[in-house]
Amino acid sequence: MRFLSGNTAHPTAHDVFAAVNAEHPDASRATVYSTLALLVELGALVPIRHGEAETRYDPNVSSHHHTECPRCGRLDDVAGADVEVRFRGWVTAATVRFSAVCGACSITPPAAQPGSQS
Repeated sequence: MRFLSGNTAHPTAHDVFAAVNAEHPDASRATVYSTLALLVELGALVPIRHGEAETRYDPNVSSHHHTECPRCGRLDDVAGADVEVRFRGWVTAATVRFSAVCGACSITPPAAQPGSQS
């Protein structure tokens, strides 16, 4: 949990296992994966699923959205409006993801798109 606490990189289960295994070489992959599932069930982690990509985990369980860089796949948190207060109810599910080229990728110009004219 120490690796996940405050982690804004939205790691995959593989990333979490690698970090745990670096400190505890005897840790099993099954234990790490089942612990992630339990943390999701308890509401301590939010799973982020997108298409066929590997599930990523967010320890920030507050209401927020994400930007995803279409070049490198980096996910960043974006503060969300307080929907529950505005609608005097509670949100049961919501997914908002903005496609936005990240700062590191924006330094390099995009590759020419097929069919585009230069």
